[in-house]
Amino acid sequence: MIKLKVLKNIFLAYMIFLVYVMVVYQRQIDFSWIVTGGFSRLNFLMSDTTNFQLFATVNRYLAVLDRPSGFGLFLYNIIGNMVILIPFGYLFPIVNKSVRKWWIFFLVALAFILMMEMMQYFSMSGTLDVDDVLLNLMGALIGYILCPIKTTPVKQTIEL
Repeated sequence: MIKLKVLKNIFLAYMIFLVYVMVVYQRQIDFSWIVTGGFSRLNFLMSDTTNFQLFATVNRYLAVLDRPSGFGLFLYNIIGNMVILIPFGYLFPIVNKSVRKWWIFFLVALAFILMMEMMQYFSMSGTLDVDDVLLNLMGALIGYILCPIKTTPVKQTIEL
């Protein structure tokens, strides 16, 4: 049995790790756009790192699967975007009983993922990609489906 307090601490550590990986790890954070032209400068600088066309990124990685490094790129970018949010979907309903209904979980997960994408955009540390949102959301939903607790009340100890 794992105490709920321990799971909350694991979830907190995971969230810190997630923000680090999605916004900081192997990225150069740059807020210079604020003083060098504002949002118009940000839009110019980030024009090559935004994608609002659904499946454009997925199709780009599928197109290079036959190349020597294509499979690794596919795993890292497509599968990785799903896998990284599975713990979120699994742990969040356990540590927060208000998100146990699927539609509430869906909305909170979507809001969290959009917030992470916006952090990447405004810090110029990553891309703003609709495919990333979709893949992250799929991962969170996989974790939610695997979660043993959905609508039952939380006890102080949980059997896993």
